[in-house]
Amino acid sequence: MSTITLRSAKGAPLTNTEVDTNFSNLNSDKYELGDSPSFVNLTLTGSFIPSITAAVAAAGTTQGTGTALTKASNIVTSATASSAEAVVLPTAAAGVHITIVNTTAVTLKVFPAASDAIDGGSTNASVNLAPYSSVTLIAANATNWYRVTNLIVYDSSGNRLN
Repeated sequence: MSTITLRSAKGAPLTNTEVDTNFSNLNSDKYELGDSPSFVNLTLTGSFIPSITAAVAAAGTTQGTGTALTKASNIVTSATASSAEAVVLPTAAAGVHITIVNTTAVTLKVFPAASDAIDGGSTNASVNLAPYSSVTLIAANATNWYRVTNLIVYDSSGNRLN
């Protein structure tokens, strides 16, 4: 929070130096586009709407050639087995949530960012995301992602119940 010298608190007009200091303090403490603000206790009224990419096209088959995921929610609508089936998570940062929805008939390879790992596995190793399924991953720290797997219930005829 910026320190501001007020005329009412000082009881006299501000000097040029005090006015300049006020502006410098405000300039130093302002939010700028691209900053990553953090809040101790944040209460939202209304809806929280995370960012989404509604038409991700998977690419390549490796960490270096896969499509980089840049939003909190990512819907993969295009993939080709053996040639365009990889997506790559952003660099892990504690608390980041990424959801991937695979609407294709292809098993996707989900890679962590370089030097990261998924579910305590090998660094840079992918995990599979089955066709027509989804997964949410949560970063525990700067290098480790963990999958939150939803339980899917089927009846004896193979019909999904939830």
